[in-house]
Amino acid sequence: MDISRKTDYALRMLSMLVKDTDSLLSVRTAADEVGVPYSFARSIQHGLVQAGIVESLRGVHGGMRLKIDPKQITLRQVVEAVQGPLVMNDCTAPEGVCSRMDGCCYHPIWSGTQALVYSYLDSVTLDDVVNCRRAPAVDTKFADREAFCSYVSCSEGCPRRKRTHGASVSAG
Repeated sequence: MDISRKTDYALRMLSMLVKDTDSLLSVRTAADEVGVPYSFARSIQHGLVQAGIVESLRGVHGGMRLKIDPKQITLRQVVEAVQGPLVMNDCTAPEGVCSRMDGCCYHPIWSGTQALVYSYLDSVTLDDVVNCRRAPAVDTKFADREAFCSYVSCSEGCPRRKRTHGASVSAG
Protein backbone atom coordinates (compact mmCIF):
# COMPACT_ATOMS: atom_id res chain seq x y z
CA MET A 1 0.00 0.00 0.00
CA ASP A 2 1.31 3.39 -0.96
CA ILE A 3 -0.08 6.90 -0.78
CA SER A 4 1.15 8.29 -4.07
CA ARG A 5 2.74 11.67 -4.58
CA LYS A 6 -0.22 12.55 -6.79
CA THR A 7 -2.59 11.81 -3.89
CA ASP A 8 -0.48 13.90 -1.53
CA TYR A 9 -0.64 16.86 -3.92
CA ALA A 10 -4.37 16.36 -4.49
CA LEU A 11 -4.98 16.46 -0.73
CA ARG A 12 -2.94 19.67 -0.47
CA MET A 13 -4.94 21.24 -3.29
CA LEU A 14 -8.20 20.15 -1.66
CA SER A 15 -7.02 21.67 1.63
CA MET A 16 -6.73 25.01 -0.13
CA LEU A 17 -10.30 24.65 -1.37
CA VAL A 18 -11.64 23.66 2.06
CA LYS A 19 -9.97 26.66 3.70
CA ASP A 20 -11.57 29.08 1.23
CA THR A 21 -14.87 27.65 0.03
CA ASP A 22 -16.21 31.01 -1.17
CA SER A 23 -13.81 31.59 -4.04
CA LEU A 24 -12.47 29.81 -7.07
CA LEU A 25 -8.93 28.48 -7.02
CA SER A 26 -6.98 28.66 -10.23
CA VAL A 27 -4.98 25.58 -11.12
CA ARG A 28 -1.93 27.78 -11.64
CA THR A 29 -2.21 29.18 -8.10
CA ALA A 30 -2.69 25.69 -6.70
CA ALA A 31 0.34 24.41 -8.64
CA ASP A 32 2.49 27.27 -7.33
CA GLU A 33 1.30 26.83 -3.73
CA VAL A 34 1.74 23.06 -3.74
CA GLY A 35 5.00 23.20 -5.68
CA VAL A 36 4.12 21.04 -8.67
CA PRO A 37 4.32 21.68 -12.38
CA TYR A 38 1.17 23.25 -13.84
CA SER A 39 0.56 20.27 -16.14
CA PHE A 40 0.65 17.88 -13.17
CA ALA A 41 -1.77 20.10 -11.23
CA ARG A 42 -4.11 20.07 -14.25
CA SER A 43 -3.96 16.29 -14.29
CA ILE A 44 -4.83 16.21 -10.59
CA GLN A 45 -7.68 18.67 -11.13
CA HIS A 46 -9.01 16.53 -13.98
CA GLY A 47 -9.02 13.44 -11.75
CA LEU A 48 -10.82 15.30 -8.97
CA VAL A 49 -13.42 16.53 -11.46
CA GLN A 50 -13.88 12.97 -12.79
CA ALA A 51 -14.38 11.75 -9.22
CA GLY A 52 -17.04 14.41 -8.61
CA ILE A 53 -15.09 16.06 -5.81
CA VAL A 54 -14.43 19.39 -7.52
CA GLU A 55 -15.98 21.26 -10.38
CA SER A 56 -14.07 23.25 -12.93
CA LEU A 57 -15.18 26.58 -14.36
CA ARG A 58 -13.50 27.80 -17.53
CA GLY A 59 -12.61 31.30 -18.53
CA VAL A 60 -10.51 34.24 -17.46
CA HIS A 61 -11.98 34.20 -13.96
CA GLY A 62 -12.36 30.43 -13.87
CA GLY A 63 -10.86 27.88 -11.58
CA MET A 64 -12.01 25.03 -9.43
CA ARG A 65 -14.11 24.72 -6.33
CA LEU A 66 -15.42 21.92 -4.18
CA LYS A 67 -18.45 20.17 -5.56
CA ILE A 68 -19.06 18.17 -2.41
CA ASP A 69 -19.39 19.15 1.22
CA PRO A 70 -15.99 18.46 2.83
CA LYS A 71 -17.88 17.23 5.91
CA GLN A 72 -19.37 14.43 3.78
CA ILE A 73 -16.22 12.89 2.28
CA THR A 74 -13.75 10.76 4.20
CA LEU A 75 -10.04 10.79 3.74
CA ARG A 76 -10.17 7.25 2.32
CA GLN A 77 -12.73 8.31 -0.29
CA VAL A 78 -10.42 11.08 -1.48
CA VAL A 79 -7.38 8.80 -1.57
CA GLU A 80 -9.25 6.13 -3.51
CA ALA A 81 -10.72 8.70 -5.90
CA VAL A 82 -7.22 9.77 -6.87
CA GLN A 83 -5.31 6.51 -6.90
CA GLY A 84 -7.84 3.70 -6.80
CA PRO A 85 -8.54 1.14 -4.09
CA LEU A 86 -6.13 0.92 -1.17
CA VAL A 87 -4.94 -2.65 -0.91
CA MET A 88 -2.38 -4.24 1.38
CA ASN A 89 -1.57 -7.10 -0.95
CA ASP A 90 -2.77 -8.45 -4.28
CA CYS A 91 -4.94 -10.97 -2.44
CA THR A 92 -6.87 -8.18 -0.68
CA ALA A 93 -7.70 -6.30 -3.89
CA PRO A 94 -11.38 -6.28 -4.92
CA GLU A 95 -10.68 -8.76 -7.71
CA GLY A 96 -7.61 -10.22 -6.00
CA VAL A 97 -6.99 -13.88 -6.53
CA CYS A 98 -4.29 -16.08 -5.09
CA SER A 99 -4.21 -19.84 -5.34
CA ARG A 100 -2.99 -20.03 -1.73
CA MET A 101 -5.50 -17.55 -0.28
CA ASP A 102 -7.77 -20.05 1.49
CA GLY A 103 -4.94 -21.78 3.31
CA CYS A 104 -2.48 -18.92 3.66
CA CYS A 105 -1.75 -17.90 7.23
CA TYR A 106 -0.89 -14.35 6.09
CA HIS A 107 -4.03 -13.57 4.11
CA PRO A 108 -6.14 -12.81 7.20
CA ILE A 109 -3.35 -10.58 8.53
CA TRP A 110 -3.28 -8.52 5.32
CA SER A 111 -7.09 -8.42 5.28
CA GLY A 112 -7.15 -7.29 8.91
CA THR A 113 -4.52 -4.64 8.27
CA GLN A 114 -6.54 -3.35 5.35
CA ALA A 115 -9.70 -3.21 7.50
CA LEU A 116 -7.74 -1.31 10.17
CA VAL A 117 -6.46 1.25 7.64
CA TYR A 118 -9.96 1.66 6.19
CA SER A 119 -11.38 2.25 9.68
CA TYR A 120 -8.69 4.85 10.42
CA LEU A 121 -9.08 6.79 7.17
CA ASP A 122 -12.89 6.53 7.25
CA SER A 123 -12.96 8.01 10.75
CA VAL A 124 -12.22 11.55 9.57
CA THR A 125 -13.62 13.76 6.86
CA LEU A 126 -11.71 16.19 4.69
CA ASP A 127 -13.19 18.99 6.80
CA ASP A 128 -12.06 17.31 10.05
CA VAL A 129 -8.47 17.06 8.87
CA VAL A 130 -8.09 20.48 7.26
CA ASN A 131 -9.78 22.34 10.10
CA CYS A 132 -8.21 20.23 12.90
CA ARG A 133 -11.64 19.29 14.22
CA ARG A 134 -11.02 15.67 15.05
CA ALA A 135 -8.15 13.22 15.09
CA PRO A 136 -8.44 9.88 13.29
CA ALA A 137 -9.35 6.85 15.37
CA VAL A 138 -10.11 3.22 14.78
CA ASP A 139 -13.00 1.07 15.86
CA THR A 140 -12.34 -0.54 19.25
CA LYS A 141 -12.95 -3.99 17.77
CA PHE A 142 -9.38 -3.89 16.42
CA ALA A 143 -8.05 -4.02 20.00
CA ASP A 144 -10.10 -7.14 20.76
CA ARG A 145 -8.37 -10.32 19.58
CA GLU A 146 -11.64 -12.23 19.87
CA ALA A 147 -13.25 -9.87 17.32
CA PHE A 148 -10.70 -10.69 14.58
CA CYS A 149 -13.06 -12.91 12.59
CA SER A 150 -15.73 -10.18 12.69
CA TYR A 151 -13.73 -8.00 10.27
CA VAL A 152 -11.73 -10.67 8.46
CA SER A 153 -13.56 -13.39 6.60
CA CYS A 154 -12.26 -16.48 8.30
CA SER A 155 -11.34 -19.46 6.21
CA GLU A 156 -8.71 -22.19 6.57
CA GLY A 157 -5.98 -19.56 6.81
CA CYS A 158 -7.71 -17.70 9.62
CA PRO A 159 -6.60 -18.72 13.09
CA ARG A 160 -9.51 -20.44 14.77
CA ARG A 161 -9.45 -20.14 18.52
CA LYS A 162 -10.82 -22.49 21.12
CA ARG A 163 -10.84 -22.09 24.88
CA THR A 164 -8.85 -24.53 26.96
CA HIS A 165 -8.78 -23.97 30.74
CA GLY A 166 -9.16 -20.20 30.39
CA ALA A 167 -6.41 -19.86 27.79
CA SER A 168 -6.87 -19.12 24.13
CA VAL A 169 -5.24 -21.77 21.95
CA SER A 170 -5.00 -21.83 18.16
CA ALA A 171 -6.75 -24.77 16.62
CA GLY A 172 -5.85 -26.51 13.47
